[in-house]
Amino acid sequence: MTGEFITHLETKKYQTKYRTEFITITEDIEEVIKKSGVMRGSVLIQTHHTTCGVWVNENEKNLIGPSETLGYASDLRKVLDKFADPTLEYGHNDVCDDKNTSGKRNTHLCEPDENGVIHECINGHAHAQALMIHPSISLIIEDSKILKGKWQEVMLVELDHDRERSVSFLVSGQK
Repeated sequence: MTGEFITHLETKKYQTKYRTEFITITEDIEEVIKKSGVMRGSVLIQTHHTTCGVWVNENEKNLIGPSETLGYASDLRKVLDKFADPTLEYGHNDVCDDKNTSGKRNTHLCEPDENGVIHECINGHAHAQALMIHPSISLIIEDSKILKGKWQEVMLVELDHDRERSVSFLVSGQK
């Protein structure tokens, strides 16, 4: 294949609902690839956040949940919570503000409210869990589709709480 080399960049937003949520984004990625016109190349998928990531695995309920509807913790929630338990104390969560002047954390903070209180997420565990779920992955494109195994899906993984997340897709390759 000796087509023209092209690139295409697109960003999509996703609304997450809860902690340790896995959102399958494979179809969205393949739509972006199709729109790009790339036949063979690669796609880089990258989140814009420190407490969510992307990964490739099987979209199976006992593996990924949602725990909220299963009635028990999914396998990966157990693994992630064992690695960085959300109930433990983290220095990241000990915010220094007018209400807690001896707090350990005084950088990378939101603006204080009119009472001098900073309303930060208590999410030290989510930052630690992000060591296991990375902010970006790169995949091969062949015939304008992701080259993947039968059970593989690309998922956005929410490690914190419900919020809007941005994910960018950079498609590069031969037309």
